[in-house]
This record gives sequence, C-alpha cells and structure tokens, in this order.
Amino acid sequence: MLKLLPLFFLAGCVSTHSPKPSDTIFKDEDRDWLQVYAHEIKVAKQNNDLPAWRFFFQEYQKELKSRTK
Repeated sequence: MLKLLPLFFLAGCVSTHSPKPSDTIFKDEDRDWLQVYAHEIKVAKQNNDLPAWRFFFQEYQKELKSRTK
C-alpha cells in the first residue's frame, strides 16, 4: 500500500482543464474602476505601502476626473 502512495499523489495533481485567454474576457463597461482603485488604496493603506497608495490614488483621481467631464 505504501508503494502506491507516491503514485496517488502524482496522479491527483493532474489538471484536465486548460484555460484559454478567451475564458477571461472582460468588458470595460462592466468594470467599475473607481471601486477597484478604492479597494487597492485601502489595501495599500493597511499594508503601509506608500508607493502603491500614491499610484492608486492618482489613478483614482484620473478616473474621477474623466467621469465628471
């Protein structure tokens, strides 16, 4: 029984589905970038990641400005 154990572990890791790029097509109109940037700002603040916070805050401001035009 113990001789078959490594074979069991190797056979259990086989993936039968190969994802393709077409499986993850996103539509820009379905994505709320303000919500995405707000989440990333919150995560950056929790992790004390100032460069990430600056980057996402600037992106948030750009998106906010583009929506008000």
